Amino acid sequence: MSVLLCRHFFIDNVMHKRKVFFTGFLFTFILLLGLASCHSSRHNVPEIPESKLPKVQVIIHRYGKALFGLDRHHFQAGLKKLKPQFLPFLNADLNDTANVNRLYRYVTDTQILYVYHKTIAAFPQLKREEKQLSRAFAHLKYYYPAYRLPEVYSYVSDLYYEQPVMKQGQTVVIALDDYLGKDFPLYSDLNIPQYHRRCMVPAQIVPDIMRTLYRDDFQKNIHPKTLLDNMLEAGKALYFLDAVMPDVPDTIKICYTGKQLAWMQKNRKEVWAVLVRNRFLYSSDYMLINKMTQPGPFSDGFSHQSPPMMASWFGWQMVRQYMREHPQTTLAQLFKKKDAQQFLVDSGYKP
Repeated sequence: MSVLLCRHFFIDNVMHKRKVFFTGFLFTFILLLGLASCHSSRHNVPEIPESKLPKVQVIIHRYGKALFGLDRHHFQAGLKKLKPQFLPFLNADLNDTANVNRLYRYVTDTQILYVYHKTIAAFPQLKREEKQLSRAFAHLKYYYPAYRLPEVYSYVSDLYYEQPVMKQGQTVVIALDDYLGKDFPLYSDLNIPQYHRRCMVPAQIVPDIMRTLYRDDFQKNIHPKTLLDNMLEAGKALYFLDAVMPDVPDTIKICYTGKQLAWMQKNRKEVWAVLVRNRFLYSSDYMLINKMTQPGPFSDGFSHQSPPMMASWFGWQMVRQYMREHPQTTLAQLFKKKDAQQFLVDSGYKP
């Protein structure tokens, strides 16, 4: 039985037993506030002529839509017909009634059906996401011609928000129900923090896919110890998004509001001075690193208007500065750099 099918069964037996009350639904996109939110990374990476980008056309295979669309009276036969198209999900013995019954309970569960219908209403088709992903994959193939692009599928996870995008081998799976907008009522019913809900929007689907590819396929043998080490690694990950999604605003890449990005740009010198004065850059204290690199409502110890992940933002700017100073450096060469202290010196970065 495939891992992804097991994931279905796990959800059916455990995760999907949550009891929540259904309220109205409001679908919103992330708000991009102010001029800062419109800032994209095009000027931070070399511009690639359209004629040099390889032709890539992505089709997102909609397993969720196919599964829930099956005739319930001929469910087993329908599953067998779908199996060749959706092996990452249905690579199991469909003559075994236990397997079929688990999936039947999944598609007839009241809560999951509610989530499915809201997902279909929000994503009647995925042409926009396919176009964005095709462009991101084209940039990725430009930088890594030998890279084997994965097949992409979507499904309904019943709000498995802890991992909205999964990669297994050459398969990427997107839980579309994790991108229904910050005001989707079940998100608050599940006590998902507001700062996390703000990022559960359609605009984050393709960036989340590319983040997952970077983490799984490019960020290997990484063992950061100090805050500066973590800055460098976070900066490389964000610069990867610059390279493959040059037209996407910085607010989307790092999931800041426009006000948060503006605050960071305005107060960067003062924050950097705090980090340097207290020698935080060279600290290996887990709590400090966690506070400076992990999502949250704001950065602990700073103004409540401050953004989270300040160290990640600084690392991003440091990598951008390095690449401007060393334009011949390839992405592959950049990702191999491990000496954060030397990297900071070579970048000449000063907020």
